[in-house]
Amino acid sequence: METVQQQIIDFTQATSFDNALDIVFKDYVRYKLYYLKNENNRYEIKWGMTFDEFEKKSPDMQGGMSFETEQEYYQWEAVITELQYFKNKLQQWT
Repeated sequence: METVQQQIIDFTQATSFDNALDIVFKDYVRYKLYYLKNENNRYEIKWGMTFDEFEKKSPDMQGGMSFETEQEYYQWEAVITELQYFKNKLQQWT
């Protein structure tokens, strides 16, 4: 039975385990960024504005912000925060 290390090396076709991990982590970050960008785009399409615009307009929403809108605000904010975090990580690694 192959070790996990050997399986990762075989899968990535890397020359060493360190190289294999580098490939796996960079790919993970790229896929995470892809997902987060799509999530951000989904929110932008749904609300017809960027997060910054939504943040500025949300206090002025008619009747205030509903519980559901507030939850969406926090979820969208988390996407933006995570997106920036992973962009920074990718820049550090490349």
